[in-house]
Amino acid sequence: MSESDLKKANALTEDDNYFIEKFKGKSKVTQEKVREVLATSKNYEGATDEELDTASMRITEKINIINKEYLSWVEVLIIFVFGFIGYVAPNAMLIFQAKMRELEMEDEVMQFQTIIQMLMKIERVNVEIILEWLERYSNIFKEPISKCVNNYEAGAWEALEDLKNDVTYYQFIRIVESLQAAVEKIPIKQAFDELDTERDYYQEKRKESNERLIERKSRIGSVIGFAPMVVMFVGYLIVPLVLIGMTSMNSAFSTMGSLQ
Repeated sequence: MSESDLKKANALTEDDNYFIEKFKGKSKVTQEKVREVLATSKNYEGATDEELDTASMRITEKINIINKEYLSWVEVLIIFVFGFIGYVAPNAMLIFQAKMRELEMEDEVMQFQTIIQMLMKIERVNVEIILEWLERYSNIFKEPISKCVNNYEAGAWEALEDLKNDVTYYQFIRIVESLQAAVEKIPIKQAFDELDTERDYYQEKRKESNERLIERKSRIGSVIGFAPMVVMFVGYLIVPLVLIGMTSMNSAFSTMGSLQ
């Protein structure tokens, strides 16, 4: 469109909107009523009958389209569904992140147990060396372990106590308590005498959890795989049969009523 045509189109739209606002929401709006209003308005002063008919027809069609607009139950249902999803999604995301964080902490503790198992076989290893190695390979617990290593020289027991207070994961607290026992001149092997048993227990626990997860995923995959077939079976066989049966029943009742 040229610039002049665009200006004319915008002016025509503004004129139509002016009359649409007058009739919007009113039922039983006819073209004759719209034409009467157009004929008495300044916007169409001096207009021919053909121009009034064309404008009234155009404006009436727009008014009917606007008046037919309503909020259907499907749109309300969609609003509620998306509103519920938006309400639940943040909490669900936090729960998912917390679960993943817990799995990561469990993996890191198992890694710490492996490191301690290797270091405890060295003769001159001490608690500070173990902490330095744990700091080197830590990720989630890196910040509290680094703080403990920095404060270790000021007091080993106090530094480990602060480390225990800084974390909330129980299995890591067990490791810190064993390190505190080793600080009190108890041999490191004796302080971690139950480490092998705990590590085997958590390996079996993780194995069982992975098996349950795989089984759950397989069930979900089976449901998703059979869903198209079930939908097709219900949509193309059961629903048409039910509709045909209801139609035949209504016809039979109508026939029986007419015979009576």
